[in-house]
Amino acid sequence: MQPGATKFGAISVVIASLAGFAWIALELVQPSLGFDDTDNPAVTLQFLADHRDVWANAGFVLLAMAIALAAATFSVADVLAPRSNSLTVRFISVFGLLAAASFFMFGVLRSASGPVLYIDGLRHEWGQSAFLVIQMVGVHGFAQAGLLAFCLWAVSISIVGIRSRALPRAVCLLGLLPAIRVVLLMLGSAGRLDTLPDALWVVAMIAIPGTFLWSLILGLVLLRRSLRPSAVQQAGAEA
Repeated sequence: MQPGATKFGAISVVIASLAGFAWIALELVQPSLGFDDTDNPAVTLQFLADHRDVWANAGFVLLAMAIALAAATFSVADVLAPRSNSLTVRFISVFGLLAAASFFMFGVLRSASGPVLYIDGLRHEWGQSAFLVIQMVGVHGFAQAGLLAFCLWAVSISIVGIRSRALPRAVCLLGLLPAIRVVLLMLGSAGRLDTLPDALWVVAMIAIPGTFLWSLILGLVLLRRSLRPSAVQQAGAEA
């Protein structure tokens, strides 16, 4: 593997992680400004009328995160490939690419504040319907699919990383924490979430920034590795 390609991949992981934190921060802007009921069409349409740039910025960040995550997926696959089964590595990469595709589609929908407000200006009921489509397809569709695939990617990488010793053990152990969100989402799909303590919902929400924290640490580890060959080559040239 060429050092330049490794460095590019590591930077892609870092960019995707930082973009993830930025996205979370932008999603919290609406309730922080007093528009608490984010599922209410009337509330969110008023928020968009006053702060349409928030959705626009979120859309840009999500698109950047999706592109960087796609590159990060291939970079991590290259790291695991020499010590892991090729089929396993390709299977893991599917989760990363699914996450990238889902975040990309959600980014497109988040960029639609202008069309939504235009439709709302034609007829308020149409504007509410347009928002509900974005809310269901975007927030409860693509965003949830992206987070689930991203968590599965992190957990799969961590399991393979521990078994193959291709990644530091501490990083891999941290990457197992998103499994909590995966299990809770599956229990929710099975209709058994009501039997679990409410505190687990808080844990599932914390797992979102926790997964981006894991990917940021992973990116920094890969970036540090990518700089080592350059240092050796420089020392050899000086000798």
